[in-house]
Amino acid sequence: SSQSFRITGKVAVMAYSISRGGYQPVGAPMVVGSMGAQQYRVAQQPTFVSSARRVDGARVVQAPTQGQFVQRSTNVGMSVQQPIRVGSVQQPGRVVSYTAQPQAPPQQEQFSIRLGATLPNFKCQTTQGDFTFHEFCDSDPNRPWTILFSHPADFTPVCTTELGRCDTLLEYFSQRGVKLIGVSCDSVEDHRAWSKDVLAREGRPDQEELSFPIIADADRSIVTKLGMLDPLEKDDKKMPMPARALVVIGADKKVKLSILYPATTGRNFNEVLRVIDSLQLTADLSLATPVDWQQGDRLIVAPSVPTEEAAQRFAGLEIENLPSGKEYLRTVEDPAAPPMEGEPQQEAN
Repeated sequence: SSQSFRITGKVAVMAYSISRGGYQPVGAPMVVGSMGAQQYRVAQQPTFVSSARRVDGARVVQAPTQGQFVQRSTNVGMSVQQPIRVGSVQQPGRVVSYTAQPQAPPQQEQFSIRLGATLPNFKCQTTQGDFTFHEFCDSDPNRPWTILFSHPADFTPVCTTELGRCDTLLEYFSQRGVKLIGVSCDSVEDHRAWSKDVLAREGRPDQEELSFPIIADADRSIVTKLGMLDPLEKDDKKMPMPARALVVIGADKKVKLSILYPATTGRNFNEVLRVIDSLQLTADLSLATPVDWQQGDRLIVAPSVPTEEAAQRFAGLEIENLPSGKEYLRTVEDPAAPPMEGEPQQEAN
């Protein structure tokens, strides 16, 4: 390592010196410092240096001078081969040596994507300008809902198909009051260049940019903060890649849905549209959508709604006759408007 050890403070403790073959306590400071991004606490070890070649299991590369030790430390998980100015020679042949012990760095609080959690605010540099995430959430009164979705990297095949599909489906998301914003771990310039490939593949080479912004997250600070990394998928530098996370956020900036795909599996945005229909239709918790539900299908009355109330509020109440005799599976007609015109068909990539 070519990094230097920087002393940031001292704590008064007791060290030891050797006198007449025995250890005697002497006053000495404990040094607190840093090396690169690592924080260290330097612990004292009583030692007797006869040949200046070995110090209690730590190999001394050269004889220590006043205030210096050049040693290879096995305690910090890295080789330290430069002077560490933390020791002092008490007398010829007698020395108190120090070994750097790593201290756990302060942990950055990581946001947990869970239902009902408020998405944190963070700065966004995007293909459509700079703003904060909350500013984007509030930017369009006609589209108060937001979908944030992450991509492992630019110029990657699965991501290219996904972005193209999102651009094609934008009008269907807008009809539902939803806007889109992506995040990928490359620069704004790379995003813009990549967008040209995406649009050309969708048959729109003359379109200047995608219909939604992409956030630049080259240092991965955003995806790390949001817990969107896939530990199993790594880049050529052995760094974890962002997973294919998708978060549906309501007008209140709270998580309504999160789906996490591995980096190798593309998302189904027709399913995302279906889920948004369900979320918005059942927002007051009176209704629920059954398995494989599609817009226009019958819905289930939530257990919290009495049957008498359901009969008054909804049309076509039916109660299924089950062997248990319990009347808990109650369905009604879809109270929403008829399906929107031109619903998207599943696209073959």
